Amino acid sequence: MKFIYVSLFLTCLGIYAVPTPPTIEELIKNSDFIAKTRLVKLKENKLNKFTISVNATAEIITEYKAKTKMPEKIDLAFTVLPEYFGKWLKAVPKEDEYILFFVEKEIKDRKGNPKKIIGLYEPHVFAFKAVDPELEKILNTIAAAKE
Repeated sequence: MKFIYVSLFLTCLGIYAVPTPPTIEELIKNSDFIAKTRLVKLKENKLNKFTISVNATAEIITEYKAKTKMPEKIDLAFTVLPEYFGKWLKAVPKEDEYILFFVEKEIKDRKGNPKKIIGLYEPHVFAFKAVDPELEKILNTIAAAKE
């Protein structure tokens, strides 16, 4: 009986465990788009004690990796869960410059037709990196290799 309780506890712990953050190499490999951006028009809505909904616009400053040409601006919608991902994204980001990692997603429009969009890397908390000269050096190397 004790084994059953321990197994149940470990299973529940696994379900609610915080995912391991990807390395920079994994982020780069698994992202379809990477860009230096300026977040503007940030609007936050506290849904409850543990969840904040955020809408913002990411203005593209520099493309480092792009599956196709990126638009000048991307509208973003994401949540901040400080209690769950507090180590990585403790609060709503400020209007500032960030390196953002994106993926291409396929969705269906109102008529059911498939459409491709650019969305934040998931989990979204790992899509945001502070602008850092070392990271920009790595990303510029990737961008130069694509040319």
